[in-house]
Amino acid sequence: MDETPPPPALTKVVATIGPASENRVAEMIQAGMSVARLNFSHGTQEEHALRISKIREVSADLGAAIAILGDLPGPKMRVGRFPEGSIELAEGDVVMVRSGDGMSTDNEVLIDVKGLSTRVEPGHRIVLADGQVELIAVARHGDRVEARVRRGGPVADKKGVHLPDSDVPYELPTEEDEGWIVFAVEQGIDFLGVSFVGHAHEIETIRGLAPGIGLVSKIERVAARENLLELLEASDGIMVARGDLGVELELEELPIAQKNMLRTALTAGKFTITATEMLESMVTSGRPTRAEVTDVANAVLDGTDAVMLSAETAIGKHPVEAVATMSRIARAVERSDRYRDLRRIAFRSEEPGFSNAVALAAVRVCEALDIGHIVCFTETGNTVRLISRYRPKAEVIALSPESGTVRSMAMLAAVRPYWFRRDPSLEDMLWRADRMLQERGLMQPGEPLVFVAGVPPGVARSTNMLKVHRLGQELSLTSRPSEPFEPIEPGAS
Repeated sequence: MDETPPPPALTKVVATIGPASENRVAEMIQAGMSVARLNFSHGTQEEHALRISKIREVSADLGAAIAILGDLPGPKMRVGRFPEGSIELAEGDVVMVRSGDGMSTDNEVLIDVKGLSTRVEPGHRIVLADGQVELIAVARHGDRVEARVRRGGPVADKKGVHLPDSDVPYELPTEEDEGWIVFAVEQGIDFLGVSFVGHAHEIETIRGLAPGIGLVSKIERVAARENLLELLEASDGIMVARGDLGVELELEELPIAQKNMLRTALTAGKFTITATEMLESMVTSGRPTRAEVTDVANAVLDGTDAVMLSAETAIGKHPVEAVATMSRIARAVERSDRYRDLRRIAFRSEEPGFSNAVALAAVRVCEALDIGHIVCFTETGNTVRLISRYRPKAEVIALSPESGTVRSMAMLAAVRPYWFRRDPSLEDMLWRADRMLQERGLMQPGEPLVFVAGVPPGVARSTNMLKVHRLGQELSLTSRPSEPFEPIEPGAS
């Protein structure tokens, strides 16, 4: 029986590391995990530091480039407390809502938002218990809001609140976030997920606190969706966080919102993660539902760079199987005619530089000649990002001497990154890359590929060369003429 492992999926798998998976990191990498997520809303800095150390150690042993994404808690709104620990709200009930985080009185709900009654207007939705219960504001009475229950159910102490129609100012980053940002910088984390972001200036503030760390705007508020273009400009990528976003939007709006946001981000050249409840049944079951399989497949067809597992791998019973299942679904979609025929984005005129033009040319050459690999030398990862944006059918083997760049490229669709020593001459780099591809078994002698590089080597954002090559063949780029050059005089025959 052939036990050769399947090729990695072009779509990346982000898996949350928690109690269920912290001792199974090697298995998860071998199953297809490219990015390890740490949820800073749960666990201590000491616990996450141990997880980071384990991820780095195991990935080094396996020779795998694994990025680490730390997810900031963000400013979560919550209800206060109830005398019995919870309250049961029935459809049609009228309750009074006011600011506070202490103990509610009868027929009252407290929400820890200052000036609540000045922000919530009649007709606005007040969504409780992370979407299970919904109120509609009817009238304002001083510091209280009268609301009618539109969708009933139980609300327990400290459950989450959303005010999707109200202009509620958030403090971002929060004091808790700032502590985690310091931790992330000290630990050398590759990405930070920014929770409940709504405006570009919030991302810019965090970038000032976390230089060199990639920032991922989590789109989980209506405000973030409305300000998507400015967030894309300020961020390195976005996460379509369907849990909280699905609370703020009407549920039937979510699928189209997902598709539109992924397409907008792809066009802007920023990476995307599709997240929340993708294989939720695998928290307890060894096999996903058919609807979940279809959900993952649709995200791949939407053009997402990565699909994410949360509780499935953090606390679930089958963390390794969940990663393997997600990777298997992605590979199956990527082999299909439907995936190969997806509409690719056009040349982005806002980035008219050499790097962007060479990136698009490399993708087109591979399609025209049915070439399966693009080998790109990069300092910052920018050219590789550009190539990935055009969603090549070829796999991109990205080579960089910068360890941080290597790890960050693990997030990008179609990219397999490796650390690669910088040489003073381009010919030396091409020759060593040719040998490496053969020795690692990544390609076979005689197989065609496209090299993308910059001349001179080692200069950031200098990509200006594309070379079509057959593995193992002569790589000399120059040859001296047998006779010295003599200029031709004007009028000479």
